[in-house]
Formats: sequence, structure tokens, C-alpha cells
Amino acid sequence: MWQRFLSLWRGWDILLLVFTILLLLVGLAELYSSSITRPELSAAFDRQILAVAVGFCGMIGISLIDYRLYRSWSKIIYVAALVLLLLVLFFGQTLRGTTGWLQWGGVSFQPVELVKLVWIIVLASYLSHVGAPLDVKKTIIAFLLLLPLLGLILMQPDFGSGFMLVVVLSVMLAVIPKPVSWWLAMTFLVLLVVLLTSLFLKDYQKQRLEIFFNPRQDPLGSGYNVTQSVIAIGSGGLWGRGLGVGTQSQLKFLPEQHTDFVFASLAEELGLAGSLIIISLWIGFFGRIWRLLRRLRDDFGVLVTIGIFSLLATQTLLNIGMNLGLAPVVGITLPFISYGGSSLVVSLLAVGILQNFVKQYGWQAPSDEIRNK
Repeated sequence: MWQRFLSLWRGWDILLLVFTILLLLVGLAELYSSSITRPELSAAFDRQILAVAVGFCGMIGISLIDYRLYRSWSKIIYVAALVLLLLVLFFGQTLRGTTGWLQWGGVSFQPVELVKLVWIIVLASYLSHVGAPLDVKKTIIAFLLLLPLLGLILMQPDFGSGFMLVVVLSVMLAVIPKPVSWWLAMTFLVLLVVLLTSLFLKDYQKQRLEIFFNPRQDPLGSGYNVTQSVIAIGSGGLWGRGLGVGTQSQLKFLPEQHTDFVFASLAEELGLAGSLIIISLWIGFFGRIWRLLRRLRDDFGVLVTIGIFSLLATQTLLNIGMNLGLAPVVGITLPFISYGGSSLVVSLLAVGILQNFVKQYGWQAPSDEIRNK
């Protein structure tokens, strides 16, 4: 039995797994620390432990499936994603103005987190099928694939998740060889999208952008979250106040200390030194993904890896950035660390897919077509 258990990990990138586990432990430690003065978070800690267990089982399970099946199933899972988003709109639970959760038997799940991973697989399947070079027609089809997903997500509304789908699309398109005409057409399209987006932004979204540029204009109102986050980070000093004794977080000045502003809570309790260690864990994590990316030879695998890298890296940079007041508050959680079972499980599934690539192809030569871009 012990040998069979060890065989599950054979061929894995162990360092990638280690960095993942360490980031999970940081998140659990911070959630436990937050629950010391907030008894309501004790149940959240238990749910997060359960999410870790479910996520690990999913990560192992998905690593055992031949990744080429994802490409074969891409049309089916695309339709399934649309159905899930429709179900959310009709039967979903509304929290803080967003209808984004499906609840069943006391367990809630946020489908949009899974849709992010589905979108990576669907887009990678399409782009690897049409091949390079990428022309305007192929790009328009990619945008048309995005529109139904994006429209349903914005109807929840969930601006942050919709933005992440656009980021994934942009990055995956950027790595494929393209003629000059493509760049001219895309420049025009981007300007058009920015103009249309500015027309349809809701008042609270415009307010977030205003607060991003000047959080001091309403420090006790709409700028309160960012102001308290920056204060919490500064109060941590070099070595921090210690887990469970941060004044901003434990005295409830810092809002959403276990989700959107978890990095500020960590910075206050662990200080600059602890923050740098956490950032170094992220650098190691993404470094392992980059190493895998440079050695894969299958175009579908390369594109999926790029998509996962861009998704997790952008979420990490945005979350830390908005905690520091360097990015607008868009409701993006910190992968593996922020509280949220749906996000955690899907992030671990993404790691399982990466480990699948390692097991299937090992460290062979990378794709010439995309690598040489």
C-alpha cells in the first residue's frame, strides 16, 4: 500500500509541489491567526482544511488523466461552463451584490473559478488547432469564444473574474507569431474595448478607479479599505507583531483580512522579513512553472501552461498590488493563501494539470513554433 501511495507522485516536479504546500500552510496559518479574535472564522478555517483535502485529491486525480483528453473534451467542457454560469444567474446565491455561488447540501461553490481553468483549456485547444501564424480572423473567433463566458460573468456581476479571462486571452494570443497587420488591428480593437468599457462601468467600479489614483480623497468611506491595508503593512515593521497579535487585523480595522487583504494581514504580523519570504515562495513557485514551460514540446501543453502561469501570476500581482495601494481593488484573491474553497480547489487542479505535463512529457525539448516567439 505504501509503495502504491508513493507511485502516485512518481514523475512529479517535487519542488513545485513543495512550494504549493508551503503557500497553503501560510494561508492556513494566517486564517487560524485571524480566527483568534473572530470566532466566526473558526468554521471558515475548518472549511478551508476540507477544501485543501478535496483540492489535493483533485490534484492527484487530474494528474493521472492523459492531458490530451482535455483537448478532446474542450467543446464539451466549454458548453458545461456556459450551463454552470447560467445556473448561477437563475439559482445562485447573492453575496455582497454578486450572484456567484451555487449551494447544494450546505456546500457552496463559485463556478466562475472553475470557468477560469476551463477557459484556458478551451482557448489552448483552439489556438493549438488553428496553429501559427495568428491572423485577424483567428483572433476574432477567439474573442467570440470569450464573449458568452464574459457576458454571463459580468451579469453576476464579477468584474474581477471577467478581467482575468481577458488577461488570459491577451497573454496566450501574445505568445503566438503574428503579422504586423495583426498588431494594427488589435490596437484599434483594444482602444474600442477600453472606450466601451468606460461607458458601461458601474458607479462603484468607477469609484474604485478614482480611489486607486487618490485613496486619501475618502479615507473613511470608499478609500477606507486601501488606507487600512497600507497602515497594516507599515505597522508590521521589519519583523512583524507576531501571528495573532496584529492590531489592525485583530482589532478589525483591516477589512476582509482573510480574503482580499490577506497579504496586508500577513505583512503586519510577519513584517517585511516574513513578507519577503512569502514573495520568495511565489518566485520559486512560478520559477518551476517557467522551467516546465521552457521544456515542453507540445503546443497545447505550452499554451495551457502559459494560461495557468498568467492566471495565477496576475492574480498574485494584483492582490499584492491592491494591498500596497498600487492596483485598484477588484476583488482578486491571493491564490493558495486567501480564504475561499472554490479558488483553492481550482488552483490545486491547475497544479495537477502542470504535474500531468511533467509526467507525460518529462523534460523534453520545447515547442519550436511557440518557444521561438
